[in-house]
Amino acid sequence: MKATHFSIALGAVAATVTALALSAAPANAAQLDQFVSPSGNIGCLIGPHGAECEIRDHSYAQPAAPVNCHGAYGDVFSEQDGTFAQLNCHTDQPIDFHSRVVDYGQQVREGAMVCSVTMQYVECADGTTGHGFKVAREFYNIY
Repeated sequence: MKATHFSIALGAVAATVTALALSAAPANAAQLDQFVSPSGNIGCLIGPHGAECEIRDHSYAQPAAPVNCHGAYGDVFSEQDGTFAQLNCHTDQPIDFHSRVVDYGQQVREGAMVCSVTMQYVECADGTTGHGFKVAREFYNIY
């Protein structure tokens, strides 16, 4: 599913989504691709400047939230513009889990960003810098 508009009102997630949407196209015209894993547990948003994924259920140890985080933490991952990936503090559900399903073994590409869906995890990385994240029910890795 291609989205031409995607807005979130609050916090770091808004900054991430705004950064993902920025491109050479006119304002609010960037193409963002949303998808979910076949299990429906991981949903992602990918654009030419970054990716963001949310996991619904996980068994990994909950990371400590930053003191300035007054929302949920530890279930939304992002990488934008070649920087190191990060966990995001959020007060809403940034991903549409009713998006198209991307089968195991498939990839979604937007610009330098590539998200790979496997039976074990979803991994999104910037092909230019190598920065990204890997998320699964049992673990995550940000790099």
